[in-house]
Amino acid sequence: MPGWVTPRRALGWATLVNMSGSGAYIAGLTVFLVQTRDVSAAVAAACILVSTLGGKFGALPFASVIDRLGGRTTYVSTKVVSGLATAALLTVSSPVVITGCLIVYGLFSAVGGSARNVVIRDIAQTDTKIYRAKLRSLANTGIVLGSSVAAAALAWDVPRGAVACMAVNAVSCLACAGLVASGVPAAGPERPGPTHTEEGQATSHALSVWRLLVRPRLAVFLAVSAVFSLMTPVLTYAVPLWISRYTYPHDAWPVGILVATNAVIVIVLQVPVGRMVDRRDRPEAVMVLAGVTLGAGLTTAGASARVSGPLSLVIVWLAVVLVSLAEVLFSAATTELLFAPEMASHLSRTSSLFTFACAVGEAVGPALLLAVALRPAATGWFVVAAAVWACALLYLRATALLRSREAGERAAAV
Repeated sequence: MPGWVTPRRALGWATLVNMSGSGAYIAGLTVFLVQTRDVSAAVAAACILVSTLGGKFGALPFASVIDRLGGRTTYVSTKVVSGLATAALLTVSSPVVITGCLIVYGLFSAVGGSARNVVIRDIAQTDTKIYRAKLRSLANTGIVLGSSVAAAALAWDVPRGAVACMAVNAVSCLACAGLVASGVPAAGPERPGPTHTEEGQATSHALSVWRLLVRPRLAVFLAVSAVFSLMTPVLTYAVPLWISRYTYPHDAWPVGILVATNAVIVIVLQVPVGRMVDRRDRPEAVMVLAGVTLGAGLTTAGASARVSGPLSLVIVWLAVVLVSLAEVLFSAATTELLFAPEMASHLSRTSSLFTFACAVGEAVGPALLLAVALRPAATGWFVVAAAVWACALLYLRATALLRSREAGERAAAV
């Protein structure tokens, strides 16, 4: 790589390339399975659900592999395997084999995400919060670009466009691996070793994923993250259905406007929110603010049922703005909490647990929203919003109690 391409820039380009392929993959996968592999929509949904949860759960024991091989080597390897698994989809037709390929892809994508966090920790020793915010903005930009390419390809020819989406993702995975392999050093700058405190001695020996779950701070963080992950199906599933069924069933153009609104917010606001988190250095407060904002967005979406016509579209648009802002706040808060000292010492494991917790929330979300929120009345939206606000309040209270207890333990140890 040229001298001006630093490890940070190499990982930034790799993130943009990889997420562009992911955007095309997400947009085209269901169409690919239904249109080119003669799989019913129900079977396709089951394959995707099983592969997503199976992959994320299967990734949990791989944290020790990341520690042994290093973040960069693991990340490159997982991107190669993910690319080959996507390419294999183009050559198979059996639903069982397709599910197997999807599980492999989901597994190594999840492992790669945890390994990538280790790479970020190794190469970003200064200005880390802003750099992580820039990476999140690049990731969202890539998803938007990939989704746009997929939309154009599917509009051109549905079967061939769906095949093209899979091919784009396969190539992007391999290109990402090449960029990281050539531009990121095998090992980051040496970090200070563990201290001689009890915590430092504990971190010198890798804890298992399951033993980490007994830590109250991590357990609370994972539970709340799973609940707040409802924002993903709200934006990708519930709001489009709400508009097409009740708010504006006459045309599809409002959905496009709302998708564009979400894309602009999650791309443009990542770095400003990252700077805010950096200045205040209170990611727990930002996490609570994300929950409060998400609940406000859900309440606003429900309020659109009280009116009709253009006003209802304006209210739904405001709901999307609030949920999108909650997404940005949640992303910033969870990233900084994962990189906080009490979690960063086991970053490969805590990242895997966090990915699985979010996957559970995203998997349960559509069914919950269909059963509760997607009704002509607004009550369901208000119920879900109340649950989110309750979780935000519980998280605020739990973190305050944990800080108080930790302060007391430190005072007693002096």
